[in-house]
Amino acid sequence: MREHVRSGTEAVDGLRGIAILLVLVYHTYLFSWLTPEFAAFGIQWPVDVYARDGYLGVDLFFAISGFVLGFPHALRALGADVRVEGLRDFARRRFVKIAPSYALALIATLAVSAAYLDRKDLAVNALTHALFVQNAFPTGLGKANSVFWSLAIEMQFYLIFPLVARAFRTSPFATAVALCTIAFVYRHAVSTCCLGDETIVRELPAYLDLFACGMFAAYCVAYVRVRRLRVPAAVFTLGAALCAYGAFRLMQSADTVQYVALGPQRWDLIGRTFVAIAAGGLIACSCLALRAWRVVLANPFFVFCGVVSYNVYLWHTLLMIWMWQHGVPRAATPNPHDDPHWKTVYIASGWAITFAVSTAVTYFIERPLLGTIKPQTFAFRWSRLRAAAGPPETRTLPSRRDRTPSQP
Repeated sequence: MREHVRSGTEAVDGLRGIAILLVLVYHTYLFSWLTPEFAAFGIQWPVDVYARDGYLGVDLFFAISGFVLGFPHALRALGADVRVEGLRDFARRRFVKIAPSYALALIATLAVSAAYLDRKDLAVNALTHALFVQNAFPTGLGKANSVFWSLAIEMQFYLIFPLVARAFRTSPFATAVALCTIAFVYRHAVSTCCLGDETIVRELPAYLDLFACGMFAAYCVAYVRVRRLRVPAAVFTLGAALCAYGAFRLMQSADTVQYVALGPQRWDLIGRTFVAIAAGGLIACSCLALRAWRVVLANPFFVFCGVVSYNVYLWHTLLMIWMWQHGVPRAATPNPHDDPHWKTVYIASGWAITFAVSTAVTYFIERPLLGTIKPQTFAFRWSRLRAAAGPPETRTLPSRRDRTPSQP
């Protein structure tokens, strides 16, 4: 966090935590059917929108990814003395960050899926997921774990990012506009024939505007920092608040078509571009806002959720679907959704198990591996075990003739 505070980007850690909480709340709503309610000062606040439309947290993740990847390139483009990773270092860091944790979750998912998939389908799913092309094929793992499609998009963007970064350093605005145009045209082109086909609508081109707005947000933040523009932080704080409100209104708009046939897919045609703009604006303004705003976003809870967010994303559906299918915990009614007590216990235990597993994988596997590239906090030091398992020190006793009366 200290490094992020120095660069003024600590708010991004908090936003990452918010993104995973949105996704977690959304899937919890799907599994438990519990719609959150909140009333205060005689007003019923519309928090139920976060449950039904929390899937938009994935869009925020893509925008954050664009920001994080683009920030050093934006600084470099503006003349700052910042090291930009070479192709080999970039590939190594991305692989170490993504692959080991993903492999562990994928193996567990395949083990659970073996109960309902035959060997051929299991092998095909294992291959497509191992190659990160599962978004282009019908998947049989959705009954066990339904979130892997977005990892394919993330990894595919990494493949083209070196070329995008080169264009971005030269013409950031034109590159962002070009990516947004590609996304907009692709979504509308496939809408005439394949709007209900997830293997078509969930392809990388359909999400490029989210990455683009995240990268352009990075350029805006870098521009203000490097050029030392004297814009009051209160202005950016107001901008961040307006973007947050705009994002909420977009969620309300998406909520109106949740139960319309192909309604969410049609809403995405234009709505996703507005979500990308709102997410990019929220990220940029939050990084430049008053310290009070950044402290609120980068509070310990949100930051912790952000640190373990990748593994929470990988594991939460697998664990909570398994619990629901196996009656953990037991409900008092044949249909557990009719038991209010079950909902509370199921959600509490599901979240506790999810965060326990995710924290363990993050602490013992993900971050120690990242530590081989760059020192990491919140990472178990496996070298301690190797040192403790080393041969014990041998003690050589002096010979009889070398002993003095004081020696045993």
